[in-house]
Amino acid sequence: MSFDLKHLPRTFDDLVIADPLNAAVIQQYCTQPPSKPLLLAGPPGAGKTEAARVIAYSHFERHNIQHMHWEFNAASLGKDYEAKIMAEVNHQMFANPDRALIVINEIDEMDLRSVQPKFREFMDAKRHLIRFVATTNHKSRIMSALLSRFRLLDLDPPSSTDWVLRALSILHAEGLNPDRQDVTLMLQSFDGSARDLIDLIEETVMASKAIKQ
Repeated sequence: MSFDLKHLPRTFDDLVIADPLNAAVIQQYCTQPPSKPLLLAGPPGAGKTEAARVIAYSHFERHNIQHMHWEFNAASLGKDYEAKIMAEVNHQMFANPDRALIVINEIDEMDLRSVQPKFREFMDAKRHLIRFVATTNHKSRIMSALLSRFRLLDLDPPSSTDWVLRALSILHAEGLNPDRQDVTLMLQSFDGSARDLIDLIEETVMASKAIKQ
């Protein structure tokens, strides 16, 4: 398994969310989710997709739900979104009393005029069956009537300080033993995304193992 896949966030504690208030909302959706669908908005690197996936993982584990294809990109859903989504919903709800959960990334990619109005109606009609979690880099491209169906959470990219505990946890999992100050120094000039962080940590682990050899 590649280094990045090995260390993908699987639980809320693995996430790095810059704003504690936003983190509290995401944690709520991981544990006792409100009924309103959640929309995570913000620039690339803010952790939207990782948070959406962790919410889904938490839901599936909590209810022991079997699933097939629960994550979609709006650009590839197209106009036949209902058939694709309902196939997954029916699979999740087999012998499961709770609602299904569907993640839609880049929901703003749905056509503003031809798809978004119909998708809003679909959400309303299926709200007793489906929990939606969506992400967007461009909330301004979402029609207001659809936007209002979601609890909107605006995320900012984490700072280098925000990443310290996550980086420390991964390094310890890889058998290295830096302390918090070591990692703080390592990240003092870091200003990248989660993908960049994983690359940096992998390089650090490889360099450390090479020195030991």
